[in-house]
Amino acid sequence: MDYRYLFGPVPSRRLGKSLGVDLVPHKTCTLNCIYCECGRTTHLTLKKDVYISIDQIKKELADFLSHDPKLDFITFSGGGEPTLNSGLGEIVHYLKSEYPKYKVALLTNGTLLHLSEIRKQVLDVDLIIASLDAASKKNFDEINRPHPGLNLSKIIEGLITFKEDFRHLFWVEIFLVPGVNDHEDELSKLKQVLDLIHPDSVHLNTLDRPGAESWVVPAEKKSLAKIAKYLHHADMIRAHPVEQKDHLCEGGLYERLLSTIRRRPCTGEDISQILGVQLHDVIDRLDALKKDGAIKKIVMPRGVFYTIRG
Repeated sequence: MDYRYLFGPVPSRRLGKSLGVDLVPHKTCTLNCIYCECGRTTHLTLKKDVYISIDQIKKELADFLSHDPKLDFITFSGGGEPTLNSGLGEIVHYLKSEYPKYKVALLTNGTLLHLSEIRKQVLDVDLIIASLDAASKKNFDEINRPHPGLNLSKIIEGLITFKEDFRHLFWVEIFLVPGVNDHEDELSKLKQVLDLIHPDSVHLNTLDRPGAESWVVPAEKKSLAKIAKYLHHADMIRAHPVEQKDHLCEGGLYERLLSTIRRRPCTGEDISQILGVQLHDVIDRLDALKKDGAIKKIVMPRGVFYTIRG
């Protein structure tokens, strides 16, 4: 079966072997973050809708899970904001009732958790990781470039309320952009907000692969460590390699490779791990695709990343 809305399993830094599920079209989001590895948002919206057929997603999940794969999580993420799909709750219920052995995770920007109907849809999710990059409107606007209908105070209130009702793991992720949200005043405000939310864990992230805006750079390790200590010993996200060779990764290597980097920029090593293919085979194909003009290279501190030429 060809999967349009499933991707991976991929080696996740925090989730181990994670099967990704796309619930909205690429770059359909409530934010247009300057650091987003998936690129700039092309459909900035607050409209909740069945963007992708729930029945089709169920069909793909049923086919993939019929092979009894070893997974750490089934994760709603992808190239947009999953909570925009009004059928999210139905998919969560389907997985928890039909495939209870698998844990379910949700990666969200948290902007819609102030809505009671959204909170109800995700109460049975095993792990939710919500983003909160700023506690001041100025930095929220600069980093996240939100839909005009969003209000930061409401978003924060939503995170606080949700954590009070949620009985599973709830983590908050902060993406640090040097020169924007890594100064004392902003960090102090973030710390106050975190004290109100009471997340089970706080994770610091910074640029690892090319972001939406070329001027965004990674935070230095020393700076990350200092800020992590200040924010109640927050965790710094690190790579988590996972052995790969899965049913989803069968088929033509060129097609699988292009599909992978179409979602987000990757190094040759990333692709090798994700697809379960020898690195030299990956590099050979990448060189051929670059020669044909289909992809381009971007040099980052972690290595050379490949992305679709656009």
